[in-house]
Amino acid sequence: MEKKKRYIVFGVIGIIIIAIVISFVVIRKNKEKIKEEESYKVKKGEVIHSTEQTGIIKSQVGAIVKVGTRATGVITRLRYQVGDYVKKGELIAEIDDREKLAEKRNLIAQIEEQKKDLEAKEAQYSYNKLNYERELKLLEKEFTTRDNVDKAKKELDVSRAQVEVSRAKIKEATERLNTLEVSLSYHKIYSPISGYVSQVTTQEGETVVAGLSAVNLITIIDPTKLEMWIYVDETDIGRVKKGMKVEYWVDAYRKKIFTGTISMIYPQPEIKENIVYYLAILKIDPKDTEFLKPEMTSHAKIIIEEKKDVIVVPNSAVRFEEGKNVVYVKTGDKPVRRQVEIGIRDDRFTEIISGLKEGEIVTIPVIKKSQPGPKK
Repeated sequence: MEKKKRYIVFGVIGIIIIAIVISFVVIRKNKEKIKEEESYKVKKGEVIHSTEQTGIIKSQVGAIVKVGTRATGVITRLRYQVGDYVKKGELIAEIDDREKLAEKRNLIAQIEEQKKDLEAKEAQYSYNKLNYERELKLLEKEFTTRDNVDKAKKELDVSRAQVEVSRAKIKEATERLNTLEVSLSYHKIYSPISGYVSQVTTQEGETVVAGLSAVNLITIIDPTKLEMWIYVDETDIGRVKKGMKVEYWVDAYRKKIFTGTISMIYPQPEIKENIVYYLAILKIDPKDTEFLKPEMTSHAKIIIEEKKDVIVVPNSAVRFEEGKNVVYVKTGDKPVRRQVEIGIRDDRFTEIISGLKEGEIVTIPVIKKSQPGPKK
């Protein structure tokens, strides 16, 4: 009987030892995280509340110009090809203008001839005017007749009319010359903007025929005129306003942060994959266009609100318990729960409007992974 009791005792002790070992092993295997508390001294700092959206780099209106001509003729010179950089005011192309130049020379010669004819008629008019005035004086002294006076008056009127006709012809020819000068200007095409040639639709030796609209010869893109279209989700558009600061980056330059401000928000929505978006437009600084290209996808962070020199604590220090925002303040050895009023928060800190003072110590729950044991 005694031997049987000893077996029972040893069996119970063995079971207890086995249970303890198993528990230790299970706890050791499952104990991957250890909850600890970390202290944080309350201080003043900066909190930036933002929303992140997706955008696309686009060319501004007017950044892409299709340069054409209203002249008809053979292209005798084309100075630029795709990829070339052209400055504003530089000559791009020339169209054969020999026919127009010949017409211009004929008009100039015609005007010069009409001017000489006008000089002769003005001289005749001056003579007829003096003769008429002289006849009037002679008539007063009865040294001439009324018929001579009437004849002199008629000659004066005729010469005056001839002068007016000649002047009208010269004016008409001059207007035709001015019109021809404008038409001639169409034969030389100059760049309206500075930029890169993106498309050339014709070549030297080809004939262009101008109709009701100008014939497109070349397309130029100004790379410094870019803007960003930010697709703001309908759930966030109520917080986004004109003039807000934006920080953004592109996949090609992940470590480079660009900045700008929203200049416009389109009221017309865009629907993509059954999601409603509103376009917020940001004008890109010309100095940033060295890195950015049209149609690049951008990642935009719109700064909704920014506060400086306010009481802040890490986000994890604020806990929501029993429907209230609370923090645990160290007032000795034991942390004491205290209700606080919070403001805005960012990805790191939360603004404390009331309930905490600068310099107080709060606790932060820290989840720390245990160190793995040595491999056997």
